[in-house]
Amino acid sequence: MRTLLAQICIVLVIAVSLVGIFVPSIVLGLTAGAALTVYLVLAWRQFTVATWITVGLCVALLSLALLRGIDMPTLSRGLERMAFLAALLALLGALRVVASEAPEVVRAGRYLTAQPPSRRYLAMSLGGHVFGLLINLGGMAILLDMTRRSLDETSGHLPPALRTWRLRRMTTAVLRGFSLVPLWSPLGLGLNALLLAMPGLAYGDVAPAGLAAAGMFLCWGWFLDWVRAPRIPPSHRRRSVPDPADRGGLALLIVHVGSLGGLVLALHALSALGFQQALLIAVPAYSLIWAALIGRRAAGGSAAAIRRAITGTVRRFPAAAAEIGVFASAGLLSVLAVELIPIERVQALVAGYVGAPWQMVVLLNLSLFALATVGVNPIITAAVIGGLVAELDAPGLSDAAAALCLAGTWGCVMGFTPLMTTVVYAGALVRQPPMVVGFGWNGLYCLSSLVLWTVGMALVAQMGIL
Repeated sequence: MRTLLAQICIVLVIAVSLVGIFVPSIVLGLTAGAALTVYLVLAWRQFTVATWITVGLCVALLSLALLRGIDMPTLSRGLERMAFLAALLALLGALRVVASEAPEVVRAGRYLTAQPPSRRYLAMSLGGHVFGLLINLGGMAILLDMTRRSLDETSGHLPPALRTWRLRRMTTAVLRGFSLVPLWSPLGLGLNALLLAMPGLAYGDVAPAGLAAAGMFLCWGWFLDWVRAPRIPPSHRRRSVPDPADRGGLALLIVHVGSLGGLVLALHALSALGFQQALLIAVPAYSLIWAALIGRRAAGGSAAAIRRAITGTVRRFPAAAAEIGVFASAGLLSVLAVELIPIERVQALVAGYVGAPWQMVVLLNLSLFALATVGVNPIITAAVIGGLVAELDAPGLSDAAAALCLAGTWGCVMGFTPLMTTVVYAGALVRQPPMVVGFGWNGLYCLSSLVLWTVGMALVAQMGIL
């Protein structure tokens, strides 16, 4: 009964969020907030420490806001943001469910893991990015699981040190590629959380520069991998040849990413829908279309595949409470923080201590990185800081530059601290402690990337390029 009620609550949150696109109403925001609260109460057994911290902070600030007499339109706006992020995360689960039955996903993963050493890092990093764009953490899980199995089958002739290095190389490549998603992905929660927190910012203001930055991060990671790679004796080298037939799986996966992103942008451009509204409609629609295409070749046909996709998605809702609790709270906190923090005092502090754009860049980047390192999920920091920056008169720093700073730093810390879900998840999949995967294997890349990113964005902001 508890599971059934939790599923009903998330379905209600999704339904209210979709109705709210066409019928804006304070009542809908309050209804979604109430349904989401009941869901979290029912599914609290799934909470992690990070979820408890985030939800606890959300409850504390909400209580304080109510005591101070927050007006209903502001509260409803915060609850609507909360419901949107919860609904989006829940609906992205549909893509993960459909992908689990898609043969092209398996073929793409097999093609990437079979690449020869000279191309393996770039292939796995690109794979982590593409899989992460489309399937989120589920994509990283598919790639890392296939990586571990591939190494077990093909690396038995190598000494233990070289086997560990190969596992490290492929794991960090996937993790680094996955960490670049917040920089530009129209489907990711990272950039959408920033767009919600900074209403004056449009996707097109950030995405082109973010995509270019993702390419530079990719090149930097490849350079570090090349410099630090050990020399493998000729006797231990074996030529790895991917099956050419599997190349089509990777190409088809990239087509899926482009098609889904194009559908979102087309809905936004050709209608009165906002970017997030178009996203909320496009994700479930594309998931069902993809399921129908897969079902044409399976028993039962497209109708059966669509039913399996819907059933599988709904069944996942209670198990996703830890993620939904964190990401949904960020939407409400971005509104409550602006409402409760004395903006005038913060503005005075900024004016007194920050005299140049580069100083603001350093403050933003180090704040997000430091807080994430001690366990505060970056989506919380990014949403709250983004909301504050949108209200402040930061000297010479545009909203686009601030959002890009936060998104890039988010990518730098995502594979660093063992308190991040991505690092814990990757460690479990490759059977290594999170401390080893984060600090040991990926620490140099993350810290050096943070330094380069901060210096680069400081120069961009100081020269007024963005």
